[in-house]
Amino acid sequence: MDLSSLLAQLDAQGYVVVPGFLDLDTTAAIRAHIDSLAPPIAPADQPGLRRIHDLRHPIPGEIMPRLVSNPKLLELAMTLLRVGSLSDLRLLEQVLIRSDPKPPPYGPVGWHVDWAFFPDEYESTPRCAYYHMVHACNTVIPGGAAFMIVPGSHKLTYAATAALQTEAELDQFKKDPVRYAGVNLDEGIEVCVSEGDLIIFNPMAIHSASGNATQQPRYVYFASFFDASAQRLWNGLRAIQYRDHFPDSLREGLPPELRHLLEW
Repeated sequence: MDLSSLLAQLDAQGYVVVPGFLDLDTTAAIRAHIDSLAPPIAPADQPGLRRIHDLRHPIPGEIMPRLVSNPKLLELAMTLLRVGSLSDLRLLEQVLIRSDPKPPPYGPVGWHVDWAFFPDEYESTPRCAYYHMVHACNTVIPGGAAFMIVPGSHKLTYAATAALQTEAELDQFKKDPVRYAGVNLDEGIEVCVSEGDLIIFNPMAIHSASGNATQQPRYVYFASFFDASAQRLWNGLRAIQYRDHFPDSLREGLPPELRHLLEW
């Protein structure tokens, strides 16, 4: 897929799949690292066990700085955010997730948006919003804990926030974005991908994780970036101390010219 087509689909649908973004040696290494940090894979027929292992910083391991240093990833992040200089790019988060097989019910586990933005923050250059970049570390079939999204719903949520003015109003919107934006959840789809594919999606799109009805775990690696000029986002992250726990191993593992990615 060429870049112009990718950006056009991302704008229209709120998500896009980039085939073969990661090589299979790297996806295998990510799976192994997740398994080293999470409990053993839970059989579907054992009740009461945790099924989704959501690992956020501090995440140890030498693979983590290697993943964030991927030149293709950094270049794509700059393009998506309209960032003029690599020195202005910041790492928002790295997340590792394993979704183990589970008993019913299946389907979406909770439709939501990840952050509430005003339209001018999304439309600015550089953008003062962000995108999620989700690396599929195994092939995902229907029912296999696929990422779910309502295509185009980011247009409805941005139309809803255009009518708001205050942080308090945004907080209310974020509690029930489906109702505020009038989104039809019947239009939600599973995004089934091959190992190594990259899903890019707009965090203002209505989306959900889903239950794993198969016998195999599903593995993903999230990376998200933002521009240093995104002041409201920056302040919001400070308020919840979300970026205060990047481990020393991540900073020390980055080449000196990329350590600014962790700077406040």
